Amino acid sequence: MEKVTFDSVQVGDELPAISRSVTQETFWKYAVASLDYNPVHCDPDWVATAQPFGIPYTVGHGMMTMSLMLSVASNWAYPSGGKITKMDSKFLWPVVAGWTVRCSGVIMEKHLISPGRDYVVVELKAENQDGKLLAVCRTEVVFPD
Repeated sequence: MEKVTFDSVQVGDELPAISRSVTQETFWKYAVASLDYNPVHCDPDWVATAQPFGIPYTVGHGMMTMSLMLSVASNWAYPSGGKITKMDSKFLWPVVAGWTVRCSGVIMEKHLISPGRDYVVVELKAENQDGKLLAVCRTEVVFPD
């Protein structure tokens, strides 16, 4: 894989996208990892009756969706020494078990500051298999050179 540097990227460049299928087991594993055992994520029987999001299905943790989006930026930048320094996410629709979540990113801005402080702004998004927008994230990636 070719090293990514501040000079090698341009506004409009697309980052390699990722796709992940999510299941109820994915939600249970994320609950263990995050210590968030909210029944909206973990209890299909309770959600079928309560329908807190207006749907009778458990939904993924918002931080799970954010981590999927951020993996696009980290998979792209970390091997070359880039670091995520800031992020701002917005969740638009809950992720339902059985969906495939596709996350992608585009470089929107370049900021030349000084060596080791130069950064790009990447806009990330998560969509389901039907193209429904689930979440967006604006993140800054600093390059070491």
